[in-house]
Amino acid sequence: MTKRNRRTERSQASAATPTARAPRWFHGKRPIFQFVGLFVFLLIGFYLLTFLPAMNKRFLPGYMRLNARMSAAALNLFGERAHAEDTMVQSSRYSVDIRHGCDAIEPSALFIAAVLAFPAKFLLKLPGLLAGTLVLSLINLFRIVTLFYTGIHYPGSFEFMHEDVWQSLFVLLALVLWVLWAWWATKPPRQKPHVTE
Repeated sequence: MTKRNRRTERSQASAATPTARAPRWFHGKRPIFQFVGLFVFLLIGFYLLTFLPAMNKRFLPGYMRLNARMSAAALNLFGERAHAEDTMVQSSRYSVDIRHGCDAIEPSALFIAAVLAFPAKFLLKLPGLLAGTLVLSLINLFRIVTLFYTGIHYPGSFEFMHEDVWQSLFVLLALVLWVLWAWWATKPPRQKPHVTE
C-alpha cells in the first residue's frame, strides 16, 4: 500500500466520523430548528405583551367582558335567562366569573405562533389564522356553557372539568387545528386533467 493510498483512507475515515457528520445532520434538520426557534420566540413575545398595561388592563378585561356577554346570549338560547355583569355570567340558578385562562387567549396564542412559525406562504397562513382563532373562540363559548351547566347539575365536578378536562382539551384542540391547517397548507394542488383534442 502506498503512502498516497493510506492518506486517502485516513481522510475518508475522518470524514465519516460523528463530528464530520454533525453539520450535515444539522443542515438536514434546520427547518425543524427554525420552526421551533421562531415558535418559542413568538410565544415569549406574547407573554411579554401580557405584561403591558394596554394588554392586561384594557384588552384582556374587555375581551373577558365580551366573552361573558356572548356566553349569556348563548345560554339564553337554551331559555336560561342569563345576563352578563362585567365578567360575570349570572342567572337565577348559577353564575360563573370569566377570568384570565377562561378566555381562549393562550390556546389561540399557541395556535397563532405555530401557524406563523410554519414554513408556508403567508397567503396560506392568513385563512388558517382567521379560521383557527374563530373556531377556538366558538369552542371556548361552548366550554363556558358546559361549565355553567356542570355547576348547576354536578357542582362537585366543576373544578375537575374546569382545571383538568377543559384546559388540557383546549391545548389538544389547538394542536389538532394546527395539524389540520398544516396538512391543508402543504397539500399539493390538484392537477387539472389533461384534455387532448
